[in-house]
Amino acid sequence: MFERKSNKPQAPDPNPAATNSPEKSVVNKSTTTAKRPQGVLAVIGSKVKVNGDIISSEDLLVEGEVTGTITLSENELIVGTSGRVQANISAKSVRIEGEVKGDIDGNERVVICASGNVQGNVSSPRVMLEDGGRFKGSIDMGGSKPAVAAKPAPSASPEVHSIDKAG
Repeated sequence: MFERKSNKPQAPDPNPAATNSPEKSVVNKSTTTAKRPQGVLAVIGSKVKVNGDIISSEDLLVEGEVTGTITLSENELIVGTSGRVQANISAKSVRIEGEVKGDIDGNERVVICASGNVQGNVSSPRVMLEDGGRFKGSIDMGGSKPAVAAKPAPSASPEVHSIDKAG
């Protein structure tokens, strides 16, 4: 009914077809991209099978099948709920939601989730097994490394204390 007139000139619409036609709409690219878990950069999909060695400098999510070895020395490995891994794993952090058959070496931690199933040995300073998670093997939480006890520095001359009882 009433239109407000402005003194400011309006910039031309970059997509005039979208405003002239009600059927067409502008699609925001940020809403169409699939969202990955934070930090996960590489994904092995649920229908992908890998035979061989995987060495990565990115975090990795495995939803498919991997046979061989997985090495992520400074990154995190997540074996998703549909992930099936028959490999020895070495990573900074490992989270198992699927199935792993092989030894796991976690530099920081290893988490076996409630849906996880691990058959192999785990070596990590921090290991967590959630209620419902299945595990068959052994766990080494760093007990084999010799602990270095703090020794007092030797002094130049020993301290002598005497008690004088006067009588």
